[in-house]
Amino acid sequence: MKSFAIKLMTVSLVGLLLIIAGAMVRGVVTDRLVFREQARQSVAESLAGAQSLNGVGLVLDYTEQYEEPVRDATDRVLRHETRRIEHRHVVLPDSLALSGQLITEPRYRGLFRVNGYVLAGRLHGAFTVPALEQLPRSRKESTLQPGTARLAFAVSDPRGLRRLDMRVDGRTLVAEAGSGLNGLRSGAQAAAGALGTLAGRSLPFELNLELVGTDSFAMVPMARENTATLNSPWPHPSFGGRFLPVQRETNERGFNAMWRVSALATNAGNLWQERASGGTAEAHAGKSLDAFTVALVDPVDVYVMADRASKYAVLFVVLTLGACLLFELLRRLQLHALHYLLTGAALLMFFVLLLALAEHIGFGPAYGVAATACVTLIGVYLASLLRSRALAAGFTGGLALLYGALYGILLSEQNALLMGSLLLFGLLAAVMLATRKVDWHGLLLDRGNAARPIGEGNQKPVNEVV
Repeated sequence: MKSFAIKLMTVSLVGLLLIIAGAMVRGVVTDRLVFREQARQSVAESLAGAQSLNGVGLVLDYTEQYEEPVRDATDRVLRHETRRIEHRHVVLPDSLALSGQLITEPRYRGLFRVNGYVLAGRLHGAFTVPALEQLPRSRKESTLQPGTARLAFAVSDPRGLRRLDMRVDGRTLVAEAGSGLNGLRSGAQAAAGALGTLAGRSLPFELNLELVGTDSFAMVPMARENTATLNSPWPHPSFGGRFLPVQRETNERGFNAMWRVSALATNAGNLWQERASGGTAEAHAGKSLDAFTVALVDPVDVYVMADRASKYAVLFVVLTLGACLLFELLRRLQLHALHYLLTGAALLMFFVLLLALAEHIGFGPAYGVAATACVTLIGVYLASLLRSRALAAGFTGGLALLYGALYGILLSEQNALLMGSLLLFGLLAAVMLATRKVDWHGLLLDRGNAARPIGEGNQKPVNEVV
């Protein structure tokens, strides 16, 4: 009994060392995740980040003029002076429609892949330009002098604009950098004409663009009626934001999606007009604009999957060391602490091999190669320790099933808890049923005399429990 207590303490110490080593292995996976994120940021800084079409507006510049009396101390009118106030009014579109294709263009930083894309699209709609008498003014009796109208286009990262053609009422405009909007400065603008000739009209517009971005694309539904239709060869989109598509189709050839959002469902238009008309981006930092998004995600991200797999390292170590200890008792062997340590080290090598191979050949093939290599190594090693190829084959077969179960758990994230619970229950049930007739008291009392170190003959004890 005393020797078993010492053995249990020894195995526990070895297990603790292996768990610490497993934490270090997981640290390697975490480092790769950090490096991957740095690679993504590097691509975003050099190319463009996640893009958002923040909207289109018509900026009207005009001057308000009125006569203001100048009075003396007795409130007598001495004269009239002409006052002029410069106004800027932003008109939102009645309708805004986007149709386009997200063409994937992956970028690499070393081994790390970043999902880039090019949006080849057409953005069109129409404004209702208010008549001069409908424009905001400070005094009812004042007169308005119309200035110019500008078409403003806001985008989150203008570095991604490869091409931008702006047209208003069938006329091609000359685009300039910067939207000219106070709180949405990133983008482009173009002179649309004299306000006096456009007032009171319906003004159609059209923008043809090629926009480069990484990881995800978003659009702000800031018009009264908003629609967007996107298609892409990427087969694994993730739809998010404040609005999901009203129609979508996803298959191995890509996806098609359509959004339809009314101004009744969002306050994006009001917030957009506030940002565009006055203040700065910092002043509106607490007010986020509603948007719908689509992200180009990898369904089997090798680093995320390797990180999830490494969380099960402790389970693998505990189960394997416990199984070795059980075989040592039942076979009345005397395994050395180094045997446990080497077996556990082979288990941990699986997670290192998995990460290293997955970066080059993908997660699925890497999992198969790493699991096969580690199971084979442990099987050959245990065949000598257990002095039975049949037992070693059974042990490694069970280990192979454990690796297979883990692979299924990793691929089924939604059912991971259920599958993991069933796996642990099955293992516990198997151990309990297999050892239900074992006389543990007699086995532990006789262990000191019956145990035989590895290498001292192959004779089988007479009273061996199987």
